[in-house]
Amino acid sequence: MTKPSISLIVTNWNGYRLLKKNLETVIQRSPEVSEFIVTDDASTDRSLNYLSALKSRYPNLVVTKHKHNLGFGKNSNNAVKRAKGDYIVLLNNDIQPQPGYLKPAIKLLANPKTAAVGFSEVGNENWARIFWSGGYLQHAPGTPTLKPHPTAWVSGGGSIIKKDIFLKSGGFDSAYAPFYYEDADLGLRLWLAGYQLLWCPTSRIIHRHESTMSQFPPHFLNYVKERNRLLLTWRIINSPRLLSKNRLAIWLRVLGGPNYLKIIRAARLQMTAHPQPVFIRTLSSESLLAVLGS
Repeated sequence: MTKPSISLIVTNWNGYRLLKKNLETVIQRSPEVSEFIVTDDASTDRSLNYLSALKSRYPNLVVTKHKHNLGFGKNSNNAVKRAKGDYIVLLNNDIQPQPGYLKPAIKLLANPKTAAVGFSEVGNENWARIFWSGGYLQHAPGTPTLKPHPTAWVSGGGSIIKKDIFLKSGGFDSAYAPFYYEDADLGLRLWLAGYQLLWCPTSRIIHRHESTMSQFPPHFLNYVKERNRLLLTWRIINSPRLLSKNRLAIWLRVLGGPNYLKIIRAARLQMTAHPQPVFIRTLSSESLLAVLGS
């Protein structure tokens, strides 16, 4: 059997400081990877100059750049399409993997049903659990374990996924642009389509959460989070009973604070402007909750 090839993708936007701090460590600690791709999303800092200099020392480093900022999801989707590997490692630019982090994850992907494996953040070792509460799809960290565990999704900045399944699923949904919840949406769509996702406690990474998203004002980040939390519920849940509860919860939120109307309008606009990626559901949304809620 042919050994799967692996491409590693780092998305970047004005992350020169983080690239300089982490990228060489990523390359040196990923000997299984044949192609390293840094996909730059119209940076205006020194990122591209640094990457150009680094390419002279690492011939398997590929740099792609966009003239206009596309956001995390579309930037990642484009990079996956260009990648040559059978498996795709997705890393944020503020992550340092630990030695040997890929080997256990690659073994888990040998199962045809496993679409992706999430890495374990040192100091934040947990898998993703989902449940229904208060009229919304909710999430919380699962109890840490010493063995691989099913997870509702894998992080778009710390995971490995099969390229063919990623592309067949439509990749990250552009409705969530510029960021937040793309990886949750993709993971839940993969579960609904009949795949499984695993969290691997021995695939260890250090994530210092120094992401360039911190360049955005807090009120904008909160707005996008609220909009995309509502979008996730609408995109994933198709149970009439649960959607009825969601409608009631929405109007209670409006009565509590009319500003929530802006969130509703924004979510509806995204729903209209961005058709959901096509996939075949093999699970109902209520069955999904039963599988991933404990």
